[in-house]
Amino acid sequence: MTSKLQEESHTVVLTEKAAQVVREAFESEKVDLEKAYLRIGARPGGCSGYRFEMDYADESQVDSGDEVFSHHGVKVVINRQVLNDVMGSVEIDYQSGNMVEQGFKFRRLVDGALCGCGESFSPVKPQEQ
Repeated sequence: MTSKLQEESHTVVLTEKAAQVVREAFESEKVDLEKAYLRIGARPGGCSGYRFEMDYADESQVDSGDEVFSHHGVKVVINRQVLNDVMGSVEIDYQSGNMVEQGFKFRRLVDGALCGCGESFSPVKPQEQ
């Protein structure tokens, strides 16, 4: 089940591999998966303007300004304004490989600048000065 925004059609997609890693992390920390959320967002930084961020959230930290998506048994929450104005649609995957390259990877599903290393990006909507 994936909810869609009514104003915009931006979405957050969590791949099966990424969801598995999140579920395993929640289980190892003894976090109740029914009450747990993966909060994603963006903060200023990096060579392109913004950096992706991820954190744990519980149900008390989700409010009416958030959008919730559910993929492979993991609930993902993001601030609606950040989703529409900064991030746009994204897919979150988990890459396992050598020690340097493993980890969560964000792939933008909308046009927009992404730095060469893939760690930062420009906002979907131009920011007012």
